[in-house]
Amino acid sequence: MKKQLFLLVLFLSCISRYAVAQIDPVYAGLLQYTLDSVCKKNKIKGISAAVYVPNQGIWTGVYGESHAGVQITPDMYFPIGSNTKTFTAAIILKLQENGQLSINDTIGKWLINIPNVNGQITVKQLLNHTSGLYSYTDNPDFFADLNADYAHVYQPEDMLKYIKAPIAAPGAPWSYCNTNFLLLGLIIKNITGQPVYKNYRDMIFDPQGFSHTVFYPQEQPNGTIPHGWADAGKNYMEDMQVAYNYENTAFLSMATSAGAIVSTASDNVRFWNNLMTGQIINAGSLAQMTDVLPLSTAFGYGLGIMRLKNFNGHTVYSHGGTCFGYLNENVYDSIKGLAITVLSNQDSIDNDMLSARVVKALHKIALNIPPTTVHALNVDAGVRAYPNPASDRLIVSMNNIDTAVMDVYDMTGRKVMHQVIYKGDNNVYLNIAEGSYISRIESNGQLLYTHKLRIVK
Repeated sequence: MKKQLFLLVLFLSCISRYAVAQIDPVYAGLLQYTLDSVCKKNKIKGISAAVYVPNQGIWTGVYGESHAGVQITPDMYFPIGSNTKTFTAAIILKLQENGQLSINDTIGKWLINIPNVNGQITVKQLLNHTSGLYSYTDNPDFFADLNADYAHVYQPEDMLKYIKAPIAAPGAPWSYCNTNFLLLGLIIKNITGQPVYKNYRDMIFDPQGFSHTVFYPQEQPNGTIPHGWADAGKNYMEDMQVAYNYENTAFLSMATSAGAIVSTASDNVRFWNNLMTGQIINAGSLAQMTDVLPLSTAFGYGLGIMRLKNFNGHTVYSHGGTCFGYLNENVYDSIKGLAITVLSNQDSIDNDMLSARVVKALHKIALNIPPTTVHALNVDAGVRAYPNPASDRLIVSMNNIDTAVMDVYDMTGRKVMHQVIYKGDNNVYLNIAEGSYISRIESNGQLLYTHKLRIVK
């Protein structure tokens, strides 16, 4: 069995930041329909997802169950695994901004006499996985100790004994390694004099208002973690909490700064938006973080972050994570400013599949959500369109505008109609099929009016 298991002011400011507008209900419904469809098709146990759309807000959706009779809900917390590494990298870069380190420093400045760890490795080599170190989670003793007591709480220093001899010299070719981010957590601790978990709370969670994100198990969520599901070698999924009395304490404390964060989809999607828009680290730090080592034509790794090209034709930044019974994928679209988080309580699907089939599907829908601004409805312009539902025409009233342009989009985001409107010329003829649409009226580049339009013929 053991071997099988291997297989409030701040709050209010965040509300105002993310609730300035609302994603159109039609598109919200389309996102949920897409989530339901791809999860059902791929037999996914449970999903909590969130999509951040610039100037419109956050859509959240769920699918499936935690366990028998208990459905996934948006307020459930999921272990995010190696997505923690992006938080860790952000803290290191914040310390650099404060003059407390340089990513070009050698780690022997803070970490002394650790067996199998070369003090000449640089902080940057830890961040971009070119240290040549052995990954401590590859050590069979790590799993033996994990399986011995799932409730045991480990300290970060306890993990040092699992580090075997390096696989290469510092500056080696890229090789993903959890030891790198274990050591970064210890560097953070030694610089600040604070326990590892407290730095995440003080430097990111609280300042950003992430009230549903914790560093586990030192912090406990104010809510439910769904049961994790896995195929433990029996060719079918099992509820790990029921079948093996599994709990997350030992593994997440062993994962520490390489993978200990537990969060909700909405908090995590806000992290990705805030990080990539300069609200957590400054522009210089973000440039360093996203300066990637090209590992293929489509994939590169920066400092605790990945870059993917040709993701539905766009470039996105990403990091996923895997824990026993859980996995997640996240992307930030650097062209459209979209952020997407998908958290699952099933680890027998892999991260590539979750990204390709679920995240990409939601991304395609989000790409077609008509843009808006905080001033989407400009009452001073006196623009209205009625009736709704309509048949063959709309009456458009423009009290204070002489000329405007009306565009109508179908539910895939395709523009199906474009018409110039003049004050006093009230009839707009709808030469489009019956169905649901989004209409937008603009003048001189300013959005004056938008609404969901239903055509009935």
